Amino acid sequence: MRNIFQILIFLLLTSGFAIGQIDELDYRKYDLDDIEIDFINSHSFDKSDIKVLTKTGKLKYFDYNEFCSDILRIEKFYFDNGYIDASVDTSIIVNEEKNEVTAKFVIDEKQPYTLGSIEYNGLSGIGSGFRNKLFVEDEPLIKANDVYNKNKLSQEISRIINFLNNNGYANAINDPPDIIKTETNNPNKKYKLDLKLNFTTGNFFKFGKTKINIANNRYKIKFNEVYRELDYVENDFYSKEKLIESENRINRISILESARILVDYVDTVNNIINLKINASVRNKYEIQPEILGYDINNLFFAGGGLSFTDRYFFGGGRTMSLKLEGLVNSKDNNGIDFLFNIFQPYIFSNNKITGEWKIGSTLFNQDQYRILENKNQFDINYELPRYTYINNLQLSWKIGNQRFNVKQPVEDIINNQTITLPVGSFINTFSSVIGFTIIHNNTNNFQFPTKGFYQSYLLEESGLLGNYVRKVFDISTFHYFKFTTIHKVYYNLYTDNEASVLATKILLGAIFEYGDNSLKVSGVPYNVDINIVPIETRFVAGGNTSVRGWTGKKLGAFADMENGGNFLIEGNFEHRTKPFRNYKSVFKDLGFVTFFDYGNLWEHPNEFKLNQIAMAIGGGIRYYTIVGPVRFDVGFKFYDYFAEEGTNKWLFNNNLNTILKSKIAFQFGIGNTF
Repeated sequence: MRNIFQILIFLLLTSGFAIGQIDELDYRKYDLDDIEIDFINSHSFDKSDIKVLTKTGKLKYFDYNEFCSDILRIEKFYFDNGYIDASVDTSIIVNEEKNEVTAKFVIDEKQPYTLGSIEYNGLSGIGSGFRNKLFVEDEPLIKANDVYNKNKLSQEISRIINFLNNNGYANAINDPPDIIKTETNNPNKKYKLDLKLNFTTGNFFKFGKTKINIANNRYKIKFNEVYRELDYVENDFYSKEKLIESENRINRISILESARILVDYVDTVNNIINLKINASVRNKYEIQPEILGYDINNLFFAGGGLSFTDRYFFGGGRTMSLKLEGLVNSKDNNGIDFLFNIFQPYIFSNNKITGEWKIGSTLFNQDQYRILENKNQFDINYELPRYTYINNLQLSWKIGNQRFNVKQPVEDIINNQTITLPVGSFINTFSSVIGFTIIHNNTNNFQFPTKGFYQSYLLEESGLLGNYVRKVFDISTFHYFKFTTIHKVYYNLYTDNEASVLATKILLGAIFEYGDNSLKVSGVPYNVDINIVPIETRFVAGGNTSVRGWTGKKLGAFADMENGGNFLIEGNFEHRTKPFRNYKSVFKDLGFVTFFDYGNLWEHPNEFKLNQIAMAIGGGIRYYTIVGPVRFDVGFKFYDYFAEEGTNKWLFNNNLNTILKSKIAFQFGIGNTF
């Protein structure tokens, strides 16, 4: 008994000493000096990829509990990326003199596991046709011998569920997948994971009847105007995607507010889902002030305006608006615009074909001219199914009358003689432009696309109608064919969306003039061949959506590049990231970019020279809002074939003073660069 009592006394004394030792190491008294990350042997991820996972260092002092949690976070990250056996060792170095702690993670990722067999359980009842669409026409996201990745596995499960939900199986769900690791000495099965993906399809459903309830229908909105926007009809097989698209289309009827398509009741005997549409009505008329920001020919214009809207103009779901806008880039570049607009939500009783009519006037000031333009434009848009490669067709007819009043003397060389257009003279022009655009777009997001491809081809012609007008009214017209093609590609470089995205764009444009494009100038007894064309017709280069080492309209291989040219090549590579996207603060919408731009503008296509392509590098900051990102970029002229005297073509061959004086450009804009 005495021995037991002595042992208890000893244990109490030693435990008190241990507690005293732990209390002495109160880590909250220590600042965090650094976080070190080391790898044993090879590593598949950078140190920056690991640091972004850790919460150690978010506070000024060292938090031991967070440090322990970081070990689990890192191990989970490796597990989710196929490194099932990865281990994380740690050490803590305490500097008593400076009251600082250095935290160290040592990672041994070992060998990644690849996928062996992949079973899809529960899909035997959907039929061979659906299975063919699911696994042959649409390629699975995971395959045998791929390195296991939890995010890709989740995406594959979502792909299956979405397919089922859009092909009649409204109640399809998935059970947790089985991930099987087999301990074996067989080298062919070692480091392999077998997957069993488990699904329950439920019954096959069809769309039933759809009822409509419009609260306070004071403007007598007709129900057939709502039914017309539905992408499904009774007895179609149920599709969640069609339901969502139909709801979006109904909300396109601007007089309606908060339109929702809800389940009314389910006929479980006949497997029919009956729906109801609930909506309320907005005010028919609205007057609204506006703050504006536009990119016009690569120059940023800001200003304000006032708009009046009739959301149910003569019924039919069409919308009418009147707008008065004032925009300013500088004291020499500004304008005022009046526009009357009617949007027609359907043409030929087809809700996929929409139309728009715009008529208005613009008074626009440039350095040398005051331009008065009267314009009339008709647009037709045909929306094709998403599964087709070409998913949008656009037809446009623009009629315009522009009067260019000379504010400053304009010099031109005709027959080797310098001719000056006097102040007060004017040029009166007429243009009729027919344009046709073919578009393919499968990008996944408008504000921050992370994957997908956009492709467009525009063909324009001006002159056929203008020829007749020129003969009757003795007015200047323009004869040309214009071709523009744009290609944009977005690559997600990281499993987490918006963490790291590479975006690239290439634009090619050419104008081929024909016929007599000389201008009749009042007060000048001969026609003048100068580079003045309708607004937005010729190409310009430089600016916040172009080659960003040059300011707007200041890039070109000829003297008068501000007035535009007939041949343009332009491309961009841009790396985009939102490092704080997972934070619950105002910083979550903050983003950064680095970019490489190239391109140039030539007066005519036959003047193109490869060695004249300019290059720019730089970086920028973005803040993503509901109307698009607000952006600020700093661009540097990396290669400038037409470098100013006293400077070098290549950026790195110039001193800092020269770079800051003539090789840098600051760009501001709203909306994506491309």
